[in-house]
Amino acid sequence: MNINTEDSKTQEAIQCIHANLLERKEKSGAVKEDYIKENCIFAVLCSNFDAEPREIARAMNTNYGFNMTGNDVIKVFRDRRIANPNERKEIMEWAAKVARAFPAALQGNSVAFENYENLRRTSSLDNGKNHKAQYRIAAIMIYEMYPELTQAYPDDISFLHTFGDAFAKFFFYDISDILCKVHKFVSPYKKKRNQESNPEKPPMTLEQALDEIDRLQGILDRTNALFQEYQDEFEQQLAESKVKELAEFFARLNSEKYGCIIDELLVVRKGVNDLRKRNYQLPMQINGLLMLVGHMIAFVQDSHIVPMMKINSKIQVTASDVEFCNYEGSPFINADETKTVTVVSPGWIYKDKELQISRPKVKEEKK
Repeated sequence: MNINTEDSKTQEAIQCIHANLLERKEKSGAVKEDYIKENCIFAVLCSNFDAEPREIARAMNTNYGFNMTGNDVIKVFRDRRIANPNERKEIMEWAAKVARAFPAALQGNSVAFENYENLRRTSSLDNGKNHKAQYRIAAIMIYEMYPELTQAYPDDISFLHTFGDAFAKFFFYDISDILCKVHKFVSPYKKKRNQESNPEKPPMTLEQALDEIDRLQGILDRTNALFQEYQDEFEQQLAESKVKELAEFFARLNSEKYGCIIDELLVVRKGVNDLRKRNYQLPMQINGLLMLVGHMIAFVQDSHIVPMMKINSKIQVTASDVEFCNYEGSPFINADETKTVTVVSPGWIYKDKELQISRPKVKEEKK
């Protein structure tokens, strides 16, 4: 079903939604780049629920100018708790149902509006649970399915891509209020009240007073829920920020600028162990240095930074195996060709979050 953007009431509703997007964007403050990346991934998934990470990465690079790999997409999936492809598809299918119900509601069909509201309030997962990102995905799905929504306001989809979970959730509440106002629907969140100012109107009846209490209680509940959503989102951002800072610290520590310090710790430890196995007596003068190396290795391990490969090991690889490594050697002729490589740098990962600190570096063995 297409949206008739020539209808005056539909135009009014779209204009109000656009104004609401602008207002929420202004309230959101600084743009979080991770939200934009995640929402662009959701937009790619809207056209193919079964898209694989590498396929999504290619679309992200082509359509949105990112420089991503399949591993980067997998990391986003894990961070947003949608790494399970079956659950991911369930969420996308739920979002598609909500999107398909939206046009008739937007255009003033009261029965369709009730159906849309019922669908939107259902769980996105078959196990009966809601997913935190489901409202972001549903909002993006609507705009991806119906590009006519952005004919008059082409920047709206960009605004939507800056939203986090809390803003997307309450954006849907705002849409419901807008449709109720434009089409005179009965809102599921508050009772309809008389907007006219009449100083001579009679006192409230008991039933009217109870309705007003229900309306105010609904506003209070939504405000409390919004506050809790923002609090949860802030705490999540804080935790993610700490992880990112930790990753950046170790990435710099192992950068070529500082001599790949973490890699060198392993080399020194291996060299010392080899000498000790041969009963070589190390000079007393370097014991302090060896203790320092030991303490630094313990610090790296206690920070849950672990190597991805074994340094100096020789392994057989194909082109796909080295896709996410820094590979030094001749090009692969085809996907089935294998080469022997030496692991020059093992690559490092933050174990708790499966966050890559640095890529492994491998070098082709000359025949």
